[in-house]
Amino acid sequence: MRFKMYFELEQPQIDIQYRKSIISYIKHAIQDYDENLYQEIYARNRKKTFTWAPILARPKFRQEIIELQDNNFSILFSAYNYLYALHIYNAFLAQQQKKFSLNQNSIILKNIVMIPEKTINSNKIQVKMASPIICRNHNRETLKDMYYSFERPEFEKYIRINIEEQMKQENLDSSLLEGFKITSISSKKAIVKLYEKKIETSIGQFQLEGNKQLLDYLYKAGIGAKKAMGFGLMEIS
Repeated sequence: MRFKMYFELEQPQIDIQYRKSIISYIKHAIQDYDENLYQEIYARNRKKTFTWAPILARPKFRQEIIELQDNNFSILFSAYNYLYALHIYNAFLAQQQKKFSLNQNSIILKNIVMIPEKTINSNKIQVKMASPIICRNHNRETLKDMYYSFERPEFEKYIRINIEEQMKQENLDSSLLEGFKITSISSKKAIVKLYEKKIETSIGQFQLEGNKQLLDYLYKAGIGAKKAMGFGLMEIS
């Protein structure tokens, strides 16, 4: 399930760490709609099976803020599980026309539009990343994380591990990963500040090759780590 939310800002700017603000809004909307759903997603450390990407018109990046050409921006939201996504859609729907404070600014959700999903009929697709791919190596002993862009030799190994971990949430067989490949078409490394960390990510265009069921899953659920924080959402070229 895929939909786009259209917002109006009180002032034509957004914090440089806008992901924190948007995550706060998502949490607020879900908790206000259904406490049990909120607990299921956030309090029980459930793997989030949704992803999103901001769409900012002509952004100008300053030290602490991003200046926009007007007071409008949108968020593209996608999830694999339709029923799960429908509940979240209804949570956002209930927030329409309600003001939500963001530091010294505020937003109002003006409209939500369903986006038709594309059907995958091939074992190869070309995608453009609407939000960057995070490839993470989490060391369970030291609890430290390493991040790799597609330029690194470790990327192929750990992106597969990231995908396998996210597939477990939907009880998808890991054998679907057999033969999976991700190849850069026109991509680059991007350094993203996430809270207090600066991490390597990958943006641009890629070719994905593999089982059609797996490709459909990645298209809907996103690819890589930290998808619920606004990473890994793809659009089919």
